[in-house]
Amino acid sequence: MIKRMSLISAYIALGCAATVLPVLFSIYIANEDVTRREQRDLRQYAEKAVMRTELVTYQGFAAIADLQAEHGAPCSPEYLGRAAHVIFNYRYVRDAGAYGDGRYLCSPLFGDVRAQDVALPPPRWRSNDGYLVWFQQKNPLSDVREDIQIGRNGEYVSIDPQSYVDVMDPAGRPIATINTDLNSIVALSTGADPDEMLHAWKRAGRVDSDEWNYAVARSTTRALGVVVKGRRTSLLRDWPGLLAMWLSMGVALGAGFGWFAFKRISRQVSFQATLEWVIARKAIDVVYQPIVRLASNECVGVEALARLNLNGRDISPDIFIAVAEQTGLIQPLTDLVLEKTLDELTELLCSRPSFYVSVNVSSEDLRTPRFLKIITAKLARTGIRPAQIRIEATERSFLNADATRQTIAAFRSAGHPVYIDDFGTGYSSLAYLQTFMIDVLKIDKSFVDTIAQQAASSIVAPHIIDMAHELGVEIVAEGIERNEQVEYLLRRGVQYGQGWLFAKAMRREELVAWLEARRASHAPAQPAIQ
Repeated sequence: MIKRMSLISAYIALGCAATVLPVLFSIYIANEDVTRREQRDLRQYAEKAVMRTELVTYQGFAAIADLQAEHGAPCSPEYLGRAAHVIFNYRYVRDAGAYGDGRYLCSPLFGDVRAQDVALPPPRWRSNDGYLVWFQQKNPLSDVREDIQIGRNGEYVSIDPQSYVDVMDPAGRPIATINTDLNSIVALSTGADPDEMLHAWKRAGRVDSDEWNYAVARSTTRALGVVVKGRRTSLLRDWPGLLAMWLSMGVALGAGFGWFAFKRISRQVSFQATLEWVIARKAIDVVYQPIVRLASNECVGVEALARLNLNGRDISPDIFIAVAEQTGLIQPLTDLVLEKTLDELTELLCSRPSFYVSVNVSSEDLRTPRFLKIITAKLARTGIRPAQIRIEATERSFLNADATRQTIAAFRSAGHPVYIDDFGTGYSSLAYLQTFMIDVLKIDKSFVDTIAQQAASSIVAPHIIDMAHELGVEIVAEGIERNEQVEYLLRRGVQYGQGWLFAKAMRREELVAWLEARRASHAPAQPAIQ
């Protein structure tokens, strides 16, 4: 009897271990995954904050240039009128005027003060290109208000420091903007501790904390950086309590939760095998979204997009493409999209030599000539011109700059134009564009959505457009849904657009019928939405 009880106890212990340990292990894995996701999200948030600092600084420089463009004598009525115009036109500028010999001279805010000798202390920092910056500069009319003041050649503008940290974030995570030359704080979001944020900056975000994660990012164009922090989530903080709970609930309940955890993990793990099976059997569908010349409403090409349907349920491309990138399946997926595109559109492309199709390429295929060799082989004897097959790559594909630059040059030498897709959503620094030879820049839908609105991010689209014009590359605006967006983009010199206003993504048969209907009618296409 004692031996039997011991055996039963052993089975109970093994049953508890078999159910509790996998659950605890699952909790540990989930905790590690949560930590990775939080760090990745925080780094992306820091990159967006850097872009904000660049844009606000850019606006300050533009305001000074506008102030210096043409005006009467310093502090004349014409000059003050011009300064008032600058303040009104630039969202983040709170004051603008003249200074000299260590004192304020005049501004629309406090008038002509040359006779009052209002002192202006020496600037805290001077940039390599001659801009002077005062941090926490007290306004002569207030003992409370402190501005960031930027000056050059006797003209200055004052900017609200909160403009540098006013990044849209539902979680309200703290931000600090840093001058990287001085390692000092430029601006701080409400509630952030300056000593803590500066300490995190100096340690490059590597701060031991059970409660907070930190991330830093630097501007590549200005001596600016940001440090952000977000609350840390931990599933293992109360692991003794978790263990006691599972042991007390027993084998039956533990088995139920263990089965649920097993099924959940199995479903996640098995998706890789399912995707591999789908690609091997060429069960990925390809649809085509038209790209339209805005000035003439002519469809000049299409973008090939992968679609996946499993058991009657559409799987979001954000999901299966991310899994393909993480599991090494992205290259066979890209090859399949190219193969299906050529099978379906060869006749159309040959009949319209100026028509093209763009194919999205992963970062893996921007580091080696593998995909270029595949395209070259498949185009042989088809009659399709290389310029009719165009390459689209996202910003994050450009991180390995040296290898990427060489591969992009090879694509372009072979006659394939290169696009940057979803611009503005990745590694927000804009300077790297000058080091790459590209043909087209695509503005992400999130920025096109803000056109003609008062959102803080509405200044990003015109900033990107201006930079594209300066670099001499063409522009495609994604996600166009309203006629006023088209009117705005045309005024700003944007050449092409795509979105539901023109047509949704279509299968090959629908695309051919759509194009034929446009050709037959000799009339602009009817918008897909109103």
